Amino acid sequence: MRKNFKYIVYSGMLVGTLTASSCKKDFFNQPPATSIDATDALKADADVLTALTGTYAGLRSSTLFGRAIPLLGDLMADNVFTSSRNSGRYTQNNNYSYVINNADVLGVWQNAYMVILRANNVINSTPVVTSQANVNQYKGEAYAIRALMYFELVKAFARPYTDNPSGPGVPIVLNFDINNKPGRATVQQVYDQIAADLDKAFTLMTINQSASRFSKYGALALSAKVNLFKGTPASYQLAYDQAKSVIANSGRALLTTGNFSNYWTAVTPQTYETLFEVISDQIDNAGFDELPYFYSQSGYGDGLTTKAFYDTFSATDLRKTLITVGSRVRAENPAYIINKISNTKDYGGKKILRISDMYLIAAEAGYNLGTADATTLLQTLVAQRDPASTVTETGPALLERILTERRKELAFEGDRYPTLTRLKRDITGRNSSVSSVLYTNFKRIFPIPQSELDRNPMVQNTGW
Repeated sequence: MRKNFKYIVYSGMLVGTLTASSCKKDFFNQPPATSIDATDALKADADVLTALTGTYAGLRSSTLFGRAIPLLGDLMADNVFTSSRNSGRYTQNNNYSYVINNADVLGVWQNAYMVILRANNVINSTPVVTSQANVNQYKGEAYAIRALMYFELVKAFARPYTDNPSGPGVPIVLNFDINNKPGRATVQQVYDQIAADLDKAFTLMTINQSASRFSKYGALALSAKVNLFKGTPASYQLAYDQAKSVIANSGRALLTTGNFSNYWTAVTPQTYETLFEVISDQIDNAGFDELPYFYSQSGYGDGLTTKAFYDTFSATDLRKTLITVGSRVRAENPAYIINKISNTKDYGGKKILRISDMYLIAAEAGYNLGTADATTLLQTLVAQRDPASTVTETGPALLERILTERRKELAFEGDRYPTLTRLKRDITGRNSSVSSVLYTNFKRIFPIPQSELDRNPMVQNTGW
């Protein structure tokens, strides 16, 4: 008698549901009614597109880009803190009191590997092709999504490449195997896999489409960011060249002063600035678990920014308009309320890759390479945000200005914490019970979730 299983895999972790019944013997030789092998399911172009759509849908999870990744990237740094009157969400992360079985950490791990599993199904499919260009595009997008997930995982669960490329990274899973219990690849190996996936994505994709899906230059933009995070002379050169290529060839124009306000209130992808964003709409959204609901004062309103950060913006800086000085009943007064994440809807786009970031990447990489245009690249961006400001710094002061502009430009998009970590910098000036977090603090890196270790023993991060 054969027993049928339906299963989901997150690296080595298995969740199994046994389906069996006392019936005729033939019954047990039937395929599961609620599942089908990917080889049988992905027979045609349309099937692959359907699977790809499901892969994108996984990115909307509230434990991924729907809320957790962009939120934790600011909350665990110095841009965002939890109001004294709050709903109880993410307070452990805010106070660095989270533990090895923290549900939010587990959610990032599980759902990232769920998306990787879905991407693998697309990548490894062998459909009967009616349009090779379409299938190549779909597979290219899947490669880019898989690279994005491994990038997020290695940033969250491993010390940065700039610290120790030979250190433990995360498991690499490229094919489904129900018995697989993969160990942790090194950080170097994970970055190599990301690079290989993005090279493949860039080669395969030929269709330029809405920013709600990956395109050729969206993949190249992600590659530029990955190379910036590696922080070596060779990777800085790649980051510089790739970012400038995206600026020149992607067809996406830099967000200007004229459309700045409309850009941040739009709930659909715009034809400028955005290279890739994760979209939630009226039907497909996480409701109360969406990122805008966490910031909106008509929602939880838990996430606020500090007066110190607000004061870094000059009066003529358009980005200052994305923060409102108000108050919260029985809580902060004044309260520095974040309006950058649209508070008119409980859904919308979460920006993942923008042209503005390409200017910042090229400027920082160019500075580290000693190129002559680092100042020009930064000034081009600054001129569209604060017309009264100029970039006059040189030497180390120029690097600090680049990083300051990065903080301002990408605030509340999840960039601050991983940036401070790749630079191996302490976090100071937090509005929390923990005002400073040293780079050496073991809690700067998430633990491998205990439930994963119970199923697939592997090396845990130091300190946990």
